[in-house]
Amino acid sequence: MSKNIDLRTTFNKVTTLYDSVRPHYPEQLFDNLIETVQLQKDAKLLEIGPGTGQATIPFVKRGFNITAVELGNDLADFVREKFADNNNFKVITGAFENIDLKDKFFDLIYSATAFHWIKSEIKFSKPYEILKKGGHLAIIHTNHVSKEKEDKFFYACQPIYKKYKPGGKYNDKLKPILEKELKPKEYDNNFFEQVLFETYPVDISYSADEYIKLLNTYSPTLSMEEVQRSKFLNEIKELINNKFDGNIEKNFAMSLTILRKKDSQ
Repeated sequence: MSKNIDLRTTFNKVTTLYDSVRPHYPEQLFDNLIETVQLQKDAKLLEIGPGTGQATIPFVKRGFNITAVELGNDLADFVREKFADNNNFKVITGAFENIDLKDKFFDLIYSATAFHWIKSEIKFSKPYEILKKGGHLAIIHTNHVSKEKEDKFFYACQPIYKKYKPGGKYNDKLKPILEKELKPKEYDNNFFEQVLFETYPVDISYSADEYIKLLNTYSPTLSMEEVQRSKFLNEIKELINNKFDGNIEKNFAMSLTILRKKDSQ
């Protein structure tokens, strides 16, 4: 792995692949989000890190006014074109940390599998400043979970991960976690209070080729040197074909955490 690579920029290399193979978020998640925060039609939304717009579509379909901040130039161009016919959507290219946004302007800020990339020193303070009084911050995350019987593949591929160390590291204490064991990430309670945490299961069957495509959208894989990445992916593919009859099931749980801005402003 290149020592200076910024992992959060790696997705910009695989825009089309990312859009086609990443697990999508259940519609029920967005229904619950909108109902919980009682989002009105004239609400102003800010999306942090739209990527290819998978979590943007549910709000666009419902006619909400959305501003998106996207770090990757290619990704920003992709969603700009994707929603070109929608007058209520605009995208700003740049890092959320560096973009000037109006104070007390947004009703809802949301981020889908991107919030963890924001620098910790402004992760909650900046959303707090630009949210209206009583506004909400919604954090959506893709979690890899266990259904116990499907864990055989997880354990079988650990020697390959240990050998190649995608992302430059390997955690030999990593264990599969059940969906019921998921908990919300820590947040700054100086700025927010939690109003909801829910999870939504998504189970997907992958052929060896399909799973390799998925791995090719993950930042640890993308950050590897080309030769090492090729060897790593080939060994994973051979494992699936030889030990799992060419097909595996991956279990995900999409989590939704909703935080309400504390009313000191």
